[in-house]
Amino acid sequence: PTLLYTIKFEEMNDDQLDEQEVLLSIYEDDPNFKQVSDTVYCYKFICQDNGMKSFMIQITWPKDYPESDDAVLDLDSFFNSHIKVDEKDQILNMVREHYEDWSGMAMTFNIINHVLDHVEDFREVIKNEQVVERQEKEAGAVQEKKAKATEPSTKGMTKGQKRRFYDKFGNIDSEDKPRGWNWVDVIKHLNKTADV
Repeated sequence: PTLLYTIKFEEMNDDQLDEQEVLLSIYEDDPNFKQVSDTVYCYKFICQDNGMKSFMIQITWPKDYPESDDAVLDLDSFFNSHIKVDEKDQILNMVREHYEDWSGMAMTFNIINHVLDHVEDFREVIKNEQVVERQEKEAGAVQEKKAKATEPSTKGMTKGQKRRFYDKFGNIDSEDKPRGWNWVDVIKHLNKTADV
């Protein structure tokens, strides 16, 4: 039996083919640019100082793009999971303000270029309040662990560890009395009780 595989190619109009060719030639060496499919493109805006200020915009071309439909923007990828929903909406609205200027023409390059030119304005929108709180909690937990590690502790020590500790430091708890001063000799004790 022969298996036939069908590959579904998305139908693209001439304007889309031209724009695709231009985008691939412009961004061929850019590691932040990715072509997901014939009509879906992603661009990562990486912040070298603070990775939590980085974000990725996904641009999808509808069937009638660019003539009658505008490109669809999306920030719902896993890469943007650190950004709150209202911050994502604010970023998208900041880009969509310029849609009128680009309507009816190829806009993918314009969107990427606009965000690159104003990337600091977009990064100011991202607050990362939950991330900051989590990082502060983790830093506090690390400091507590360090504090506990520096405290000398006799809890959980094996007999050998206790013996070496007491040989080195002596009996700290009871006023320098020799080790075993209050031990009972079991054999003498049993001899005394056997007569009774």
